[in-house]
Amino acid sequence: MSPARLRAVIFDLDGTLVDSRLDFAAMRRELDAPSELGLLEYVARLPSQEERDLAMAVIHQHEIAGALAAQWMPGAEQTVHALHQQQTPIAIVTRNSREAAQLTMQRLDMPAIPLKAREDAAPKPDPEALLAVASAWRIQPEHCAYVGDFRYDIEAAQRAGMLPVLYVADKEAPQEFDAQVRLLRQFDAIFAWLDS
Repeated sequence: MSPARLRAVIFDLDGTLVDSRLDFAAMRRELDAPSELGLLEYVARLPSQEERDLAMAVIHQHEIAGALAAQWMPGAEQTVHALHQQQTPIAIVTRNSREAAQLTMQRLDMPAIPLKAREDAAPKPDPEALLAVASAWRIQPEHCAYVGDFRYDIEAAQRAGMLPVLYVADKEAPQEFDAQVRLLRQFDAIFAWLDS
């Protein structure tokens, strides 16, 4: 996809816009969840509603703690506010609860932008939330980028027909993604993609 066609940007929250210091290893230990399965997918497979409710309570507790500890990723705050001021359509799609995501956004004084949390749509890698945001904007998915830090983000973007952008900061880029995945090391690079 040509960057010249990019009109809107959707962001993941944890690990992308913010560092919420979520300890996924600790969550997996508490839930006795296998490493090869996403936590939400693991919970969905638990046999009883009571077990699912207890597991979600553990996840929720960690998410709220993460929201209270969250800090902006380097450059993310300036980029989000600048995009909002320029009236570029931006949104957040997260697997977090709406309560935790809203708490993070309020604490960090994020602009009032659309938010899709796990209560609003099937969780990533399902593209439902991404497609709902694009539809609300009346922008075709191919004119949107989705920026995230995990394979579920990339898979969701690809399944939605959006430009998949992997936020890697100063980390090594993983080998598992193909050439269609754009790497983002500094948030201000987004402006050049939109302007080109």
